[in-house]
Amino acid sequence: MKKKFAVCFILIGAILYVGCQTVAPYEYSQSPLPQSFDEFYAKKRAESAALNARPGNEERLVRYSPQKTKLAFLYIHGYGASRAEGEYILDKIASQLKANTYYLRLPGHGTNKEDHKRATAKDHLDTATAALLMMEKLGEKIFVVGTSMGGLIATYLAAHYPDRITGTVLVSPFYDFATAATRLANCYPIFRTFVFINPIRVSSREVPPDEDNWTKYWYREQYFISLQQLIDLKRIIARREVYEKITIPVLLLYYYKDENNQDKTASVAHMKEAFALFGKSKQPNPLNRAVAIEEGSHVLMSKYSKTDEHKVITTTLDFISQVAGLPSK
Repeated sequence: MKKKFAVCFILIGAILYVGCQTVAPYEYSQSPLPQSFDEFYAKKRAESAALNARPGNEERLVRYSPQKTKLAFLYIHGYGASRAEGEYILDKIASQLKANTYYLRLPGHGTNKEDHKRATAKDHLDTATAALLMMEKLGEKIFVVGTSMGGLIATYLAAHYPDRITGTVLVSPFYDFATAATRLANCYPIFRTFVFINPIRVSSREVPPDEDNWTKYWYREQYFISLQQLIDLKRIIARREVYEKITIPVLLLYYYKDENNQDKTASVAHMKEAFALFGKSKQPNPLNRAVAIEEGSHVLMSKYSKTDEHKVITTTLDFISQVAGLPSK
């Protein structure tokens, strides 16, 4: 009996280990891209309109010139979110630098929770990669900016397309959940059991007045199973071998004041560990910077969240100017 119990215990342990360690494979599905960015943008907007994307959630292109600008920004939002996660502050930065800027919409976002449930890690990486491949039509030097899950995706792009990106700004990148309890979701059998018991999540945050209503730009209600896309992305990207390939300049912005006042969504410890590994396969870029924002929250570039706007803007502008070789002001 003891022997059978031991064998069962080992088998269960092996199943849990595999479920927690498996890395989902990914390869970009190359498809023909439009000749111009305006054609690409029109196609994406049409797709969003067909899905009844909510106002302010669809793709957005901000042009400061019909031609290429010296700099151009690609912004990638996070899980269950929209461009409202970053456009408030990035618009200010782009305006100062007169940089053409594209805010993409990740699949399943900005429409309804059913679409969100169907979205996959591959969908997100294909969408972000295609957008990056088009960015050379908007600017001479490309900066990729990503928040949370968008920062995770930006990490992938930085590792795999260094020849297309001048620098990247990672804002609270999601490399893992913030607490040991939430990190249990990384284990597939445990995650599926939890999803079976709790199929739908509804945010406990109150719905504010209309002019400050964040629920227009984030999902307040979503299926827990939709977290699978985030977990799969983490398994593909949040790995030492990916981090070590990143040789382009990186600015990491994260909320941290002290142990009791820090990011409660994404692990700050994992952000710092990843940052320390950037470029290790060759040589860490000397322009890399990691900056703690002491007055903030997980989302640092939105008007719908608490943030030290001045510090985020000045730090980002200083980094971009130095990396792009712009004259100091």
